[in-house]
Amino acid sequence: MILAVALLAPLAGCDYSDAPQGAPLRALAAQPERYQETLVATSGVVRGFDDPEHYWIEDEALNRVELMPLTVARDHLDQRVQVVGEFHYDPGRGRWLEVRALSPL
Repeated sequence: MILAVALLAPLAGCDYSDAPQGAPLRALAAQPERYQETLVATSGVVRGFDDPEHYWIEDEALNRVELMPLTVARDHLDQRVQVVGEFHYDPGRGRWLEVRALSPL
């Protein structure tokens, strides 16, 4: 008990409000309004198209979220990655992430 208190004591003052919420692509596709303007962590394979140039991540079921800005995804085409970013949804535009971090898995 004393060990548990000693280990947890440094965490008492931590603010986790900036921690990303884990969200699989299927959840972002099924309930985009729930994640609107939320910092999320998700993963998938980077795909892209040349004209006009754009990139997205997708899962096996083809749930997709666009990645912005383009430059962060360009070098990871066809790689499985984890992405942390602010999620956005607009019915006329679709789903996209303003990427804060992208790393290969």
